[in-house]
Amino acid sequence: MSESVGRTAARSASRNAEAGQGENASSARAPGRAHRRVAWLVASLLGLGCVGALSTLAVQSRNGASFDAHGWRDGSLGHSLDRAIDVPYAATLHRWQAAARYRLVGDLGHQVREGCPGWLFYADGLRAPVQAGHDPIERADGGDALTDARIATLQRYSTALRGMGVQLVVVTVPDKARVQSDMLCGLQQDARMTQRLNVWDRALSANHVAHVELLSALQAARPAFFRTDVHWNARGAQAAAQVVGASLLPLLGKPGDTTFTHTTAQPAPRVGDLLTLANLDKVSDAWRPAPDVVAAQTLQAQRSGGLLDDGPAAEVLLAGSSFSRRSAFAERLGEQLGREVWNVSLDDGQFDRALQAIWRDRASWPKTLRVVVWEMSEDALSMPVEPVSVDATHPGTTPAAATGTLSATARQD
Repeated sequence: MSESVGRTAARSASRNAEAGQGENASSARAPGRAHRRVAWLVASLLGLGCVGALSTLAVQSRNGASFDAHGWRDGSLGHSLDRAIDVPYAATLHRWQAAARYRLVGDLGHQVREGCPGWLFYADGLRAPVQAGHDPIERADGGDALTDARIATLQRYSTALRGMGVQLVVVTVPDKARVQSDMLCGLQQDARMTQRLNVWDRALSANHVAHVELLSALQAARPAFFRTDVHWNARGAQAAAQVVGASLLPLLGKPGDTTFTHTTAQPAPRVGDLLTLANLDKVSDAWRPAPDVVAAQTLQAQRSGGLLDDGPAAEVLLAGSSFSRRSAFAERLGEQLGREVWNVSLDDGQFDRALQAIWRDRASWPKTLRVVVWEMSEDALSMPVEPVSVDATHPGTTPAAATGTLSATARQD
């Protein structure tokens, strides 16, 4: 009797255990089924999005609009979408995303590269930028259609200025990667950059255009560039001014009598433009390469008169890029010459944008003008040339006295 009761109890316990296992298996399968439903929902939404995108492209194609593949590759369309979709706190989110990306994987975005620790380089200074619709076909001599267009523009400027009795001097600033090659730490500069620079230098010599070579002077002054900026620092600007000044003095006869005073501020952090390009300009130093520490200098010309218009007539015009607007280069050059320099340089001056801006008004340039210094950065040689009408016989007549400055004061920044 007791054995029968025991067997009955054992069978009951076994059935209860099996029922419990079945319930546990059913409860374990339930989240799996829920996850699959969510996955199918997400996949369906992505599929609908792809279908919608393809249908939009088809409609645009029928309407004559072309798909801008280059815009997707270089990120410009993505930036346009970011601007169009004004999400609250988007700027903060992007900034901290950039900070985390740098701190975790060392990535600075598509425009900036890091060489040795803390040394940042502009990506377009390392590789020749490819412009949409202007993909170059290189020849055996390293030249291409864009180089030919630049040389043709050079020839027109040179011929026109000779007709005016003005000497043209070209200053091509070598890229930071070329000067600070000791700080690349594994980065490499595209050989096409060197080819284009060599072709440009040969064209200057072939057209008998005076030009100044800066590479050796800048390398001797290293560090000649800021760590977190594409531009030269005070050492680089001073070295360049000395070399350019030595080339210009024989054209001017003798040094002038204008002197410059220097004032130096206390050292302070300076956030370079490469940190800004990497979207790390407004994060703490723990999340980015440390900014440069700079003792800013102010150079001021000492004039006999008190007003800007009372200064000496301009003999040297400087039409260049942002290099001519940084680290008081124009004032340092003026100090070497003993005379102030008429500086019409522009940020984003590219190949000849500053010279173009002043060119149409050359009829009203000062009659005392003897030299035009055309400065450009090396990477401008890899950008398309904007068309300009260079006519030596029909200069414009619009007054241009207010264009640019015969600056008495410049602060290194």
